[in-house]
Amino acid sequence: MKTLLNLVLIYALFNHVAYADTQFNKVGEARMEYLFWDVYDATLFTPSGSYSPKQTPVKFTLTYLRDFDAKDIVKATKEQWQHLGKSQLSARYADKLLAIWPDIKKGESLTLLTDQQGHSIFFHNDNEIGRIEDTTFADDFLAIWLSENTSEPSIRNQLLGI
Repeated sequence: MKTLLNLVLIYALFNHVAYADTQFNKVGEARMEYLFWDVYDATLFTPSGSYSPKQTPVKFTLTYLRDFDAKDIVKATKEQWQHLGKSQLSARYADKLLAIWPDIKKGESLTLLTDQQGHSIFFHNDNEIGRIEDTTFADDFLAIWLSENTSEPSIRNQLLGI
């Protein structure tokens, strides 16, 4: 058991170091506005500074410009998946996201970081708050903003730098 704990500790240490060494370059950024409210600033990063689906690693940060309860962020995520015709993702991930994401205050951020294997790690500000090991999750989550069928095509274009 002690050996197993040591291996987990070593993995966590080296896994975190691998991210620290990754140089991310900004692909694009955009501000989400709803009616006359500023909601969040979104920024997409990759090592190359360009993005393609299923690419790893990738870093996507939402910096919130208003306070939000975690349940409202999950609800908005579910609505966007429904818009994309991916309603089944709500059943698969909604409870997990609700368990991971905290309530957000103005100025705080949520970041999705994928590792080389495509696993998803979430950070609240700079603190890791949870993981989703399913390698399809990151693309499904990023599709909210980056799919050609997104509800916000101007945000997509700004994030992709096109």
